[in-house]
Amino acid sequence: MSIDTPNAQAFLDLISYAEGTVNAPNPYAVCFGFKHTIRNFADHPAVTGEWLGERLPNRLCVKARLKVGCRSTAAGAYQIIKPTWVSLKRSLNLPDFSPRSQDRAAWAIISSMGAADEVISGKIVRALSLCRRQWASFPGAGYGQGEKKLQNLLTVPYRDWE
Repeated sequence: MSIDTPNAQAFLDLISYAEGTVNAPNPYAVCFGFKHTIRNFADHPAVTGEWLGERLPNRLCVKARLKVGCRSTAAGAYQIIKPTWVSLKRSLNLPDFSPRSQDRAAWAIISSMGAADEVISGKIVRALSLCRRQWASFPGAGYGQGEKKLQNLLTVPYRDWE
């Protein structure tokens, strides 16, 4: 399945909207908490050492089943964390953390969640459900990080969704 289909592009836009990066001057340069803007796109900023992540409140660490004092390394338009990025970079042979590489990585995540067919066919509710554990802002994610309401996501004016 192609990342270049209208619905694939629309779903990527929807992730950026849900994660809150869409309104940044450069959504692909956003780091968790908006306290750092990526300057070096040679690799994920937590890999290059440009940014080491933001410490999360203990309640969020516990909610995510992580150790107290954990850090989020979510970065880019789709808020991809360092371990996920490192794995995808290797498996997809991604050259850098450029917008195109971030798009490809996000699409690989969507595909790995079994949601690619749903996205392509415009079944947004099912796609969101399948991907909810990957993106904390999706309805039902369960991480306690400001989930968007399904009704709000369905009104994002990108495409007509089912």
